[in-house]
Amino acid sequence: MIGLTVLAESEGWLHQLEPTADFIAFCQSHRFSFDHYDYNVHTFLDLLDYMDFQEFEHYLFILRGTGERTMRLVAYLQQRMLHVQFHLMNDRGDVLFGDPYFLEGITVPFEEPLADSQPIALQDALMSLFTGVYPDATSRHPQPLRHIYAEGTSLLSSINPALFDQMTINSLLYIDQTTRHDLPVIELMSRVPVLVAFSDTLSFDIKAHLAVVSRTDMEAAFEAWQTTSRVPNPGHYMGVLDYATLTGMTVSHRLFIFKDGVCADYGKQICLSGLEDIDICQLRHRQREAFAPIAPNLQLALYPLLYQLASAFLTESQFVTPYTQLDLPRTAGKLGPLTMIGIQNREGAFVFELTTNQLFETDEVFLWILEADQKDRFDVLPERLGSDYETAIQAYKELMYHG
Repeated sequence: MIGLTVLAESEGWLHQLEPTADFIAFCQSHRFSFDHYDYNVHTFLDLLDYMDFQEFEHYLFILRGTGERTMRLVAYLQQRMLHVQFHLMNDRGDVLFGDPYFLEGITVPFEEPLADSQPIALQDALMSLFTGVYPDATSRHPQPLRHIYAEGTSLLSSINPALFDQMTINSLLYIDQTTRHDLPVIELMSRVPVLVAFSDTLSFDIKAHLAVVSRTDMEAAFEAWQTTSRVPNPGHYMGVLDYATLTGMTVSHRLFIFKDGVCADYGKQICLSGLEDIDICQLRHRQREAFAPIAPNLQLALYPLLYQLASAFLTESQFVTPYTQLDLPRTAGKLGPLTMIGIQNREGAFVFELTTNQLFETDEVFLWILEADQKDRFDVLPERLGSDYETAIQAYKELMYHG
C-alpha cells in the first residue's frame, strides 16, 4: 500500500493540509491512500507504530512551501523503518528525499490550493511550557509529552534520546540560553526531529511576563474570585508561572531539565529525578504527582483565561460566571456548557465569547441576564428589568442563539 499526505511547515511547526475533491480523485485513480495524521496529539513513537500497523510499502510526503524540519522527519522515519520506502517532494514536483523515479509518469495536481489550518505559535507553546496550562488537557496520564525545558545545551548529552521520541511531533525543546548549535544540539537533532527554540528565538522573555506567586497567593486569589468575582491583575501579566503546579492540576505534558535534576515545574517544587541513570518509564510515571487541587477542575481551567482577560483592562474587572458570587450567589447545580463570560469594570460592560475568542461591548442589562441564565435564576429578572423585561430577553436570545 502507498500512503500519501500533504503538509506545510511554519517556523518548524507541521500541519496537515486537507485535500480538495480533485486531489482525492487523483489519489483514488492512482491507488494512493490519502492519509490523515494529527501532529499535535501523537508522538514520534506513535507515528512509527502507526506506519508499521498500516503496512505501507511506500509513503509519500508532499510539502507545500519549504520546510527543513519536514526533511528531518522523513529522514528519521526512513532511518527507523527500513522496510518502508519514504519519499518527499515539494509542490513544484522536485524530489527532496527518496527515489527520484518513484512518480515517473504520474503528474501530481498542484494547481488547486489545499485547505489550510493555522500552525501553533511559538508564544503559545512557551506559555504552555511555563504555566503548565494546556487547552486540551486529558485525564490520561502521563499525558503526551509536549514541551521540554533544558537549562543549557550541555545537559542534552546526559539525557537518553528515547525521552525525546515520546514528545508529540508538534512539540518544543526550549533551551534557556542564546542560540548555540553546538555538538549536543546537532547530535540530538540528527537523532530525533524535535523543534528547538532558544531564549532569543522569541523577541521577548516570556517568563518576565508571568506573575511569580506562591500556592498560598493562589488560594487567596481563588477565594477572592469565588466570593467577589474579582480577578486582580495590576501588573497586566499574561499568566502565572507554574500555575498548573501551584493550583494542583495534574499535568504531565512538560518536563524541566536542570543541572541538579529533572523537575515537573520551573520552580522545582516537584522534583522527579537526578540526571544520573534516568529511568524514562519511572520518570514519566512520577509526573502524575501533584499538590491537592485548590478548586474543581473546570474552575482551574477557566481562571487563566480570566487572568489574561483582566490584563487587557486598565481597571480591575469582575467576571460573570456561574462559579462566583456577583449579583446572585454561586450555583451548586448542574451546569451546561459555558459559552460566554461577562466582564464589568469602570471601562464598561463586555462579553467574551469562548467559541470564537472574540470580545465585544455590551451593557449592564445583558450581563444581568447572562448571570441569571448561567445560574438558572430567570425568576429574579421580571422584578429587576420591569417593563423592559420582554424586550431585553428577546435581545439577549437573539445575540445568544443567532449571533
